[in-house]
Amino acid sequence: MFPAVSPETVAATESAPQRKSRLAVLIVVGLYCALQLVMFAMHDPWIDEAQGWLVAKSLSRPLDFLVIPSEGHPPLWFWLLRALSLMLDFSPARLLMPIVAMVNAYLLSRLWRNDVVLLTLVLFSFVVLQFWGYHFRPYGLVFTALLSALLLDRNGRPVAATWCLAIACGFHFFAGFLFAFFLIWQWQKRTKLTHLVPPAVLAAAFGISAVLSGLGNSTIDQPLDNVIDGTLSNLGWLGMFAALRVPSVALVTLALLIYGFWAKPVVLATLLALLVTFAVATSRVYNLYPWHFAFMTMLCLMAYVWAGEKAKRWVILAILAPQTIVGAWAIVERLSHPVWLQPNLYAVIRANAGPDFSPETQLVAWPDLVGLATAAAEDIQFISGNTGETLGPINWRSWKERTIDKRVLDVPRPYWLLCADCEVILDLLEENGMRGTYLARKSNIDNGEFDAYRVE
Repeated sequence: MFPAVSPETVAATESAPQRKSRLAVLIVVGLYCALQLVMFAMHDPWIDEAQGWLVAKSLSRPLDFLVIPSEGHPPLWFWLLRALSLMLDFSPARLLMPIVAMVNAYLLSRLWRNDVVLLTLVLFSFVVLQFWGYHFRPYGLVFTALLSALLLDRNGRPVAATWCLAIACGFHFFAGFLFAFFLIWQWQKRTKLTHLVPPAVLAAAFGISAVLSGLGNSTIDQPLDNVIDGTLSNLGWLGMFAALRVPSVALVTLALLIYGFWAKPVVLATLLALLVTFAVATSRVYNLYPWHFAFMTMLCLMAYVWAGEKAKRWVILAILAPQTIVGAWAIVERLSHPVWLQPNLYAVIRANAGPDFSPETQLVAWPDLVGLATAAAEDIQFISGNTGETLGPINWRSWKERTIDKRVLDVPRPYWLLCADCEVILDLLEENGMRGTYLARKSNIDNGEFDAYRVE
C-alpha cells in the first residue's frame, strides 16, 4: 500500500533551496560536533565536574542515593555517574558529554531544520557550546530532555513529552522552571490533567530531594545584598558579562520579549512570570552564574515554539546573538589554553617525590577545591588544607573556603602542596619554621592558577 521511495526520488523532488538548506544544516551541525571533540580534548576538568564524580563514588547508604548529601541537587546525575564509575575511570567517562552534545545537535537540526540561522545561533551560543556541551555536568542531558519534549509534542505525543521534562528535573533543579512552563503549555492545549499529574508528581519528588540535599550547603546560601540589583542583573542576561548586566539591559531584554510575544498573551505572561521568579530566586539563593542563565534562554526558546508564527522571530535572534558572539570569543580563548600546554602538577609531584609517594599522607591541597580534579582523574585521596582530613569529595555543609587547619603543620615532612593563592598558606608554614620549594604552575581557564610545592 505504501511503496518505498528511493533516496534518488526524494532528492529529485527537492527544490534547489531545500537542498542548499539541508547542506547548510549538515555543515553547521558537523562544525559544532567537530568543535565539541576539539574542545573536549583541550579541556582541563574543573571543580564541579570532579566533585560530582567523587560524590557519586562515595555514596553508600540507601538514603544517600535518594537525597544526595550536601549537594543541593536531585539524584539522577549521581546515579548515572555511579553507574559509569562501575565500568570506567573519570577521564574516559567524561566522553559521555560530547556524545550527548552531538545527539543534541541532531535533535536541534530536527527541530529547526528549516531555520539555519536560528539553529546556528543556538548551537554556537556560549552555554550550548560550552557548559551545556562537552563539560562533564548534567546540563547537556537536561537539554536532551527539553529537545526531545519539543519534538515529541510537535509529533502529537504530549504525554511522552511531559515525562521527558519530568525526568529532566532529576538532573538539575532549575529544570523545574522548564517543566512548569511546559505544564502550563499543555494545560492550555487541554491535555488531560490525569496525564499530567503523574509526571508532575515525579518532578515534585525530584524537587523535594534537591531541597533536602541542599540543607546546610554553604555554597547555595549566598544571597546578594540587594535583591532588586540581583534580579535586574539576572534579567539582563542578554549582556552576558557581569559589567553589562545592568538595569538598562534588563529593561531592553524585557521590552524585546514583550514585543516579540505580544500577539500571544498567555505565552508572554507565562514566560515573564517564570523569568522574574527565576531571577528573584537565584539572586536570593544561588548568586549569579552565567551558565545558569541558559535556563532563561531555554524558556524563551520554548515560548517561541509555543507561540509559533505569532512570535517575532527576530526577537529570538536578538536574544541569542550576544550569546553567540561570546561563544565565538570563548572558542578562541579556550583553544589558546590547551591542556597539553600546561604541566600535569600531579605528575610533577610524583616525579619529585619518588616511587614511595603516598598522596593520602603526603599530598595537601589548599583550598581543597584545588585537589578535586586530581583526586578524580588519578583516583586518589589527599589531605584537605581546609579541614586537615583525608578528603575525597567536599562536604559543603562543613566547608569553609579560607580556613587553614593547623594539622597541616603536623604532616610528616617532606610533603607536597597543591595550592591557589599560595601566599596565604606558605606564610603560615614559614611562620612555623617550614619552607616551600616551588615546583610548577598551571592555569585552569575555569578555576584559575594552581601551583605545586615541596614542603620541608
